[in-house]
Amino acid sequence: MSIPKNFPNPGTKGITNYLPAILKEYASGWVIEYSAEHPVTHELTRKQIRLQRIVKRYPRIKDARLHCNRIVANLNTQLAGGWNPFFEAEDARMYELFSDVVEKFIAEKKKELRKSTLRSYVSFSKILGEWVDKQTPGLICSVFTQLYAVRYTDHIYNQRNVNMTTYNNHVKMGRAMFNWMKEKCYTKQNPFELVKLKPKSKKTRVIIPPEIRKNIIADLEVNSPQLLLICKLVYISLIRPSEIKLLRVGDVDLINRNIKVVDTVAKNKKTRYATINEEIITALLEMNLSQYPLNYYLFGFELMPTEKGVNDCYYSKRWDKLRKRIDLPMEMQMYSLRDTGINGMLKAGIDDLSVMQHADHSSLAMTTLYGNHFDPNLNTLIHDKAPKF
Repeated sequence: MSIPKNFPNPGTKGITNYLPAILKEYASGWVIEYSAEHPVTHELTRKQIRLQRIVKRYPRIKDARLHCNRIVANLNTQLAGGWNPFFEAEDARMYELFSDVVEKFIAEKKKELRKSTLRSYVSFSKILGEWVDKQTPGLICSVFTQLYAVRYTDHIYNQRNVNMTTYNNHVKMGRAMFNWMKEKCYTKQNPFELVKLKPKSKKTRVIIPPEIRKNIIADLEVNSPQLLLICKLVYISLIRPSEIKLLRVGDVDLINRNIKVVDTVAKNKKTRYATINEEIITALLEMNLSQYPLNYYLFGFELMPTEKGVNDCYYSKRWDKLRKRIDLPMEMQMYSLRDTGINGMLKAGIDDLSVMQHADHSSLAMTTLYGNHFDPNLNTLIHDKAPKF
């Protein structure tokens, strides 16, 4: 049977892990009594084995006592060898160290999560692990209760002074981690389940108006045609910047006029085919993609196909340079082009369902949110086109 690394060795000098089993012949019935160290509390806890059924099998008390004493001898041999009865009652996983279980969780998630998501979990588990080590070194995973979860979330919100979004992310990742631990039988409860999320601040979505888009085009045509192509993929094909950096040369299908966004790249974990129009096709043809291996990243270093991909900040740094050159407002991010594209498609009369599918949204409700952006041209549009009374 597997024993946790931190469980004391029965032979360790100065440590008593059990009290030997003895036979007690009470008037109410015979029992074997012994004590063993509980893996969680580390206190000696009494255990009893009732023997009435065994005693009744023998016509002579002498024979019954002989049988019971053999059980006592076997029990003491097991206890001296390190056996612990509490691992019989429950799965030994329930007594593994919290730090060890977290390592197993991260190791498994490395095979499943996108790099950006994995980084968030690694960061979260490190912060949580350091806090646990300060509070209760050597904590058993199954002993991490709701009180620990509440104290931890209080700590990150009040002592680390994180914002509400970061706080909610910690709660959500805590729930996900302990759901996995619960599923794998390392604990019986999810201590983060009853921790409430902070009220969400309304997400501000910004539309980039046509006149500013013209400035972006004029600048990038001169300074970075490849970044302009990426911007068109965000605006027209509605591919997220985080997805674009993971696209491969082999994902481009010029004949069928689409780019494959595979499930391991897509935010919603579902493969989709993003439509590309003629101006995007023309720009892709100019890249001479046939000279590159299919597994090369489509927009790697210098925004050209490379064997090694780029990090999360690579595109945003180039967008920041653009921002300085044309004095672009801070709230207008590269992702704003996707919001602008969705809003424009809805306003152009493309049906909601088609836009939903093209944008890789999980519901129509999410798609219609993009139709509620503040439109800087709304006043002129209503003034010129509203029907007369």
